[in-house]
Amino acid sequence: MSDSRHIVPTWVLIGAAAFAFVAVADLPYGYYRLLRWVTCAVAVGSAIQLHRTGRDAWAWALGAVAVLFNPFVPVHFGKETWRVLDAATGAVFLVVLYFARKDCRTQQAAARQAERTP
Repeated sequence: MSDSRHIVPTWVLIGAAAFAFVAVADLPYGYYRLLRWVTCAVAVGSAIQLHRTGRDAWAWALGAVAVLFNPFVPVHFGKETWRVLDAATGAVFLVVLYFARKDCRTQQAAARQAERTP
């Protein structure tokens, strides 16, 4: 289960992070509606994959992002609050990417070491 194939692809999390960072700018309302869909979808998909690989803390963090950005029952804040949340969400995606990959590499190294030990 610690195989890197079970982790969300790097480009997906980087793309979602970039999408969130761009949202800090003053853009048309349609961009923010699309942001909700993309962010929620990536957060849910990533949370599921991370849960399956035993990275439950990261799964919960992304679950919170999914709830915040869900397009079905929108959460309403002022524009300035959303700018902070957008930047924080981009950072969360990058931090999850870094630590999930780091955890995966650590588990893979431990598995290789166990294979070598008689």
